[in-house]
Amino acid sequence: MVIPSPYSLPCQHLHSPLLCKPSSLITARRGNHNKFLHQGKRFTVSVRSSLYTPKHVAPTPLYCPDEIPSWNDKSETSLFVNYDDSPINEEEQERMGFDKRSSTASKVQALLDGIGAFASEEGDDILNIILKNCRIRTLLDFNDLLMGLVSSNQLDLALKLHSNLEKYQVVPDCQTQSLLIRCYCKKNGLDEALRVLEDMVKTGFHPDAATFTVLITSLSKRGRLQKAFEVLELMNQSGHKPTVQTFNSLLKGLCYVGRVEEACERLTEIKKASFKPDIYTYAAVMDGFCKVGRSNEAMELLNEALEMGLTPTVVTYNTLFHGYCKEGRPMDGIGVLRQMEQKNCKPDYITYNTLLHGLLKWDKILTALRVYKEMVGIGFEVDERIMRALLRGLCRKSLKEKDLSKDAYQVFEKMTSRALGIDYSTYDLLIQAVCLRKESDKAFVVLQHMIGLGYIPRIITFNNVIRVLCLHGKLNKALLVLVLIYEDNCRIPSRITYDLLLRELDIQGQSLGACSVYGAALKQGMVLDRKPQRRGNYLEHQ
Repeated sequence: MVIPSPYSLPCQHLHSPLLCKPSSLITARRGNHNKFLHQGKRFTVSVRSSLYTPKHVAPTPLYCPDEIPSWNDKSETSLFVNYDDSPINEEEQERMGFDKRSSTASKVQALLDGIGAFASEEGDDILNIILKNCRIRTLLDFNDLLMGLVSSNQLDLALKLHSNLEKYQVVPDCQTQSLLIRCYCKKNGLDEALRVLEDMVKTGFHPDAATFTVLITSLSKRGRLQKAFEVLELMNQSGHKPTVQTFNSLLKGLCYVGRVEEACERLTEIKKASFKPDIYTYAAVMDGFCKVGRSNEAMELLNEALEMGLTPTVVTYNTLFHGYCKEGRPMDGIGVLRQMEQKNCKPDYITYNTLLHGLLKWDKILTALRVYKEMVGIGFEVDERIMRALLRGLCRKSLKEKDLSKDAYQVFEKMTSRALGIDYSTYDLLIQAVCLRKESDKAFVVLQHMIGLGYIPRIITFNNVIRVLCLHGKLNKALLVLVLIYEDNCRIPSRITYDLLLRELDIQGQSLGACSVYGAALKQGMVLDRKPQRRGNYLEHQ
């Protein structure tokens, strides 16, 4: 029998392994591989041009018999085995998330899907289990498994697998090293990724454009622009043209470190070259302008993108909202919101939340209220911080515009129904607002909520509620407020408190009650401005 070649079968249909899903990769590649194996014929392996092969190694003929022992043999009692070769029972397989399937590709994918079911401290055991079930026979097998681990974010396992590469008697190819670069980029090990790239070039491998772009993107995200441009230069020397995604990453990196002017110049160069920028190219520079307080220039770029026929996304528009609100120009954001409607671009939660926060921050309460109602009408739930700010703003505004107290109370009801926290000062403002509107029942409800949460209202707050209750003749509730003051050991009723109650008691002709309140005041050492009025024969005969 002829010994199989250590080099993998050619796979020309996959030019960018870094951007493919493990399931589709495994299915497609193993499907082609198995097709060759089961033909039972002699054929020659042609090594890929990107694979470094010693010159003395000639193409090796392989003989593949019709009957091949498969590690996916259906006669096995258990499809999965532990690292100690003991079978994994069906109950344990279900807990791990594995599914008993017949095909090689399905088995590999099931193992990868089940990785997340393990605890992190079982990393070595996980790898052993996978290796026992997915025995590595060729470089193709190795790359499949490495791809799955990297795509599943099992980066430590992927590195451990790669460190044992010689154990499996396979020679890494360009795809193997490209996957290793991606793994290091995801782990933020950029120095290691650069080292692997340098070794690839020295060895004679030719990384594809996707590999260069992944590394440039990672470097740009972390502000390492000098290294990113060095990789770009190496990319050009390797004969690969940068893609628009490559330039987008560089523009984002330049804006990230504050080099907005340079980013704008690069954008101009891109437009003059053969590359056609996409909406993300413009969005990257727009974001840079907005972060340095130059939202007008960002808006000009948006208009330019629209003239080119590009379609802005909601993220593009959100960049402008952040910029305008940061500069204290939230009203300009209203115009952007209307433009979104005209372009059939639906605002998302971030859109409304950003705009609402800016309007409240810059005291545009009425506009904020309209945006809030629009947001709630769509079905979004405003977060607690924004709700508190809106309620405070409405309460302050209602001191001059009394009609707003109704809206303030509606916001209050919304917050209480969602069990959102309301601070002491907001309660105080709300009671003041509803009392000015002479809404006695609402004032009483808010006071009860406030005390129920453990807050201790000021005496002036108690007096405001008593005043509005007496104004509507609701004496029982007014007296209940007096009881609440007595129950609160930290507060003592003021002279105004007693005077308000005495006046209402006299108006309603409740002389006995007036005397009781008057006696309580005297007991507290209060000298009141009024005394109980004599009404009827009852007091005259006392």
